[in-house]
Parts: sequence; structure tokens; C-alpha cells
Amino acid sequence: MPEYKTEPFIVPSISGLLPEGERNRRVALTAFDARERKVQVPTREVLCYECGRRSHVPSAALSANCIHCHAHLNMTDVELRPGSRRLTVRTLGDVTVLPDAVLSHLSIVCRNLNLEGKASGSFRCTGTLTIANGTRIEGSVQAGNLVVNRGVNAILTQGASLKNASIAGRVAGRVVGKGRVRIERGGELCGDCFAAELQVEPGGTHLGRWIRQEPGNS
Repeated sequence: MPEYKTEPFIVPSISGLLPEGERNRRVALTAFDARERKVQVPTREVLCYECGRRSHVPSAALSANCIHCHAHLNMTDVELRPGSRRLTVRTLGDVTVLPDAVLSHLSIVCRNLNLEGKASGSFRCTGTLTIANGTRIEGSVQAGNLVVNRGVNAILTQGASLKNASIAGRVAGRVVGKGRVRIERGGELCGDCFAAELQVEPGGTHLGRWIRQEPGNS
């Protein structure tokens, strides 16, 4: 009987590895660019109302934590209605005091504050404070911009510290501005004005001293 000898089975790879061409093909199919997979989430810059430092948070977030002091930051908009029992508001969103509301002893920190009703208390907003209804504010007022609508009579017992102001109604109280204070036609400021620039349009009135300050100083 002839002797049977097996032939060695030759494979196109060594130690179980794929041939270089096949290996490169599979690597190309499974390779990815990490930069392409990274999702760019829209963000916005916010100013922490606890430590005063800036950070970036997702634009669609309703709340976040400050990366510096870790304070919880609310970012929702708030409406205060007539009879509201909520006296303290801390948010990076906007606050509106609705018409017919008469609220006092408020403490509000927000982005934009729109006083359509009567409100008194301490207000601090990084954006614009708009006074759209006659009111007497007993507390401190700090704002990026102050807008007093035409026909409005606002009394600021402790004055206001701001960047810029546009007054079309009547304001009684001291105004300290880092930039420009503009009194529009029909507007009146009764009180001293500390600002880098005071602009009184024809038909506007300023009753008090203007003490010029260097831009950016308050």
C-alpha cells in the first residue's frame, strides 16, 4: 500500500493575521475621525449671580452649575402675576412683572427685567431694566441698561447704577452711569447724574448736576 502523505495547507496570512491589503481595507471601513463624531452643542455666556464670574453653558439648558463656585444656576424665564407670593427670584433668564401687579419687597436677580406692573425692591440685572409703568422703587437698582418708557413716572429712592440709560418718561433719583445717559424728547431726569456722557435731546429736561466721569468708572 502506497504511503499517504498530507500536503501542508498554505494560507495567505501568518499567525492568523489578515493579508496587508485586506487588513487595510477593513481598517479603512471602521476608521473614524473623532472630530467628526464630536457634537457641537450651542452655548451662551452667562454671568454667575453668586460669584460674578463668566462661564459658558448649553443654550437650551434650563439650569446649570457654575464652573467656578459650583452654585446652581436657574436659567428659566419668570412671570410675576398680581398677588404673587414669590418675593425672591434668582435666574439667568428674563423676569416680567405683569400688568396690574402691585408687588413690594422683591429681590430679583436676572438677565432682563420688564416692569409692566408696579414693583418695588432690589433689582439687579445684567441686561436691560425696562420700566413700563409708574412705580416707586425703594431698593437698590443695578442694570446694564435702563429704559424708562414715555409717560412713565418712576421714583428711584436709592438711585440707579448702570451702564447706559434711555429716559423717555420722568425719573426722580440719582443716576450713576458708566456710559451714556440719554434724556429723550419729553423725558425728564430730576436728580444728579454721574456719567461719562449726558445727552439731553430738544424737549428733554435735566434738573440736577451732571458730574462727568471717565468711561467705565462708576
